Amino acid sequence: MPYQANVTDTAYHYDGSFPGFLCCIFESFSRHEVPAAVCPPEEAQMTLFGVREIPTDTSRAKRVAAGLERLGPVVRDRITTGFLCTEPGKDLKLLRFARLCFDYGPRAAQMLGDEDAAAAFAIERAVTGEAHRYIEFIRFEERDGMLGTVIHPKHHVLPLLRGHFCSRLPDEDFLIFDATHGSALLRQNQRVQYLAMDHYTPCTDEAELNWQSLWKRFFKALTIEERRNERLQMGHVFKRFWPDMCEMRPDLPAPESSAHS
Repeated sequence: MPYQANVTDTAYHYDGSFPGFLCCIFESFSRHEVPAAVCPPEEAQMTLFGVREIPTDTSRAKRVAAGLERLGPVVRDRITTGFLCTEPGKDLKLLRFARLCFDYGPRAAQMLGDEDAAAAFAIERAVTGEAHRYIEFIRFEERDGMLGTVIHPKHHVLPLLRGHFCSRLPDEDFLIFDATHGSALLRQNQRVQYLAMDHYTPCTDEAELNWQSLWKRFFKALTIEERRNERLQMGHVFKRFWPDMCEMRPDLPAPESSAHS
């Protein structure tokens, strides 16, 4: 699109937070420029451009956030949800989309013939698509008086799972551990929080393991071996989800009986 700004060869470096990203948008407008890259810390070493460090300023972030609110929920959610994506380069794509929306208003979100609008739409769809699959295929186990599960998502989907499971399990304490990103969504005593976490110990309670075994037996009982089609299964739920689904995990070998001499 014809930005009212100069496209520069400068890379913005910021702290990786969402307020920090909003400050990158503010910087782009205040300098009338579009950066060549927008880099969170994990991408900071990848750029060959000149670098401008963008500090996180709460007041600037709030001004940009208020502007996104005025553009409406479609634009706001496309940027906030897209920010949960982990694909390299998504920050610049979202910044360019934000500029497009501030120039053309809310209708810019529907301008999918525009490269920037289409890129932001694809980023949002990648995140929401993964979240929807986890909503369908998460398998909880009962552990230490609460429900627990482990997932291995590509993107930071925990914020998108929060509303569904808090409303679906209103009287339950639960923990969803994102092993990919070392974080967890914990609901306990009606309080919800995000935690840094690096390990989840699977349940060893015999009653729970028996329930898992019964579920696997039920799943297998419905299977017609002659019509098994793994390729079709992968079309419904990607194979990378299978290790987190108890019915798809292989059975543990039965313990060998002790030999008597």
